[in-house]
Amino acid sequence: MRLHTKIVATTVTAAALMAGNVTATAAIPGNTVLTGDSVVANPTLPDFLQNKAKAKANTGVGCVTDGSIADEIANASGGTHVDQYQCAGASFATGGIHIEDALRTAAHRGDLNPQTKNVVIVAGANDTYPYGADVAASDHAIRAGLRNAINVAHHHAPKAKVIVVGYPHVSFNSVYCYNSGLGSSNPFPVPAVSIEQTEQRLQKTLREVAQQNNATFLDAWPMSLGHEACSPDRWWVNLVDIMPPAPGNLPLHLNANGTHAYGQLIGHNIVH
Repeated sequence: MRLHTKIVATTVTAAALMAGNVTATAAIPGNTVLTGDSVVANPTLPDFLQNKAKAKANTGVGCVTDGSIADEIANASGGTHVDQYQCAGASFATGGIHIEDALRTAAHRGDLNPQTKNVVIVAGANDTYPYGADVAASDHAIRAGLRNAINVAHHHAPKAKVIVVGYPHVSFNSVYCYNSGLGSSNPFPVPAVSIEQTEQRLQKTLREVAQQNNATFLDAWPMSLGHEACSPDRWWVNLVDIMPPAPGNLPLHLNANGTHAYGQLIGHNIVH
C-alpha cells in the first residue's frame, strides 16, 4: 500500500507478481501468517525492481519484503514463526494480489492450516484511490474483499486469531506533508481534508468488517499519535525527506521507527 500515495494517487501503483507453481511445504506448528500490502512488505527499491524483473522473490506470493515487520512481530511475541505472504500493491478487491488469494496460496503451500495460531491482515488503502469520488464502490470493494479474506482464514485455520490491523495515522488536523523541509522539524504542510476523510472511512470499514466476521481489529491510531507525516518524530518517509528522523526504504512508507513500532504492536497482540 502506499497509504498517502494511494489515497491521493500521486505515484505509480506498486505492481504485484503472483507466485508460479507452488507446492505444499512442511508447516511449523503454531505459526503466524502475515499478509498485506507494501506497508508490511516494505521492500527496498533495488529488491522491488529485481522483483519486477522476476529476478528475486522471497514471499509466498512471489513478491519481496525486507522482513522487518515479520522480525518485529517475532521479537515482540517471544519468537513466533511468521510466514510471509505480503506484496506491494496488494488489495482486497482492486489491483495487485488480492488478500483472499494470498491466503489461499498460504493454505495450498501448507502454511495456513489448522495449527496456525494467527492470521494478520494489513490492506485496504489500495482499494481507495482507484475509484476516485465513488466512495460507495471503494467501500464495497473493501467490505467484500475483507469479508472473503477472513472467511478463507477461518476455513483453513479455524482456531486461529484473525487480526485486521489498521494503518498508522498519516495526516493530522486535515494537514499532510509531502516535503519535510530543510530539517526534520521544518515541514511544509499542505491541506489534506481528502486524505483525512479517506483515513477515517477506511478505519471505520476495517473495524466494522472485522467485528462482524469474528475477527479482531487492531487500532494503530492511538500509538501513532504524534508520529504523522508532518511531525518531527514522524514514522513516515516523506516524498522529499532531507533530514529524516529515521531511515526508510521507500518514500511514502514507514521509516525504521515506524516499522519497529508497528511490528511491535502487532507482535504484542497475537496469540503466543
